Amino acid sequence: MTTLRLPFPPTVNNLFINKGKARIRSPRYDAWRAEAGAMLIEQSPRRVFGAFELSIHCERPDRRARDVANLIKAVEDLLVHHQVIEDDSLAQSVSIAWLNTMAKPAHVYVYLTALTAQARAA
Repeated sequence: MTTLRLPFPPTVNNLFINKGKARIRSPRYDAWRAEAGAMLIEQSPRRVFGAFELSIHCERPDRRARDVANLIKAVEDLLVHHQVIEDDSLAQSVSIAWLNTMAKPAHVYVYLTALTAQARAA
């Protein structure tokens, strides 16, 4: 199992903006990707090839009501972008939950488990 600590991601509602007729990444998403990417590289995760299970545990940044499921996409896309996983479509299960902690700055803890022999050997 691979365990990663990343900064609290923007919700799926804040990942992209409209610019004219195009849909582009928001400045907030770009900033998170840069920070999270640097943290990811520092942790030197092993690549997972093939099927995997993903579990994400989230610290709360404040007391606001939030939809925890909206945090999955940014994390999955970061793992694909940095080639930690081949594709998020290979996820056999994805779970996400709030931790009973509040933190400034808040983080998410990512647990990635390879399900194939090839993935475990990489």
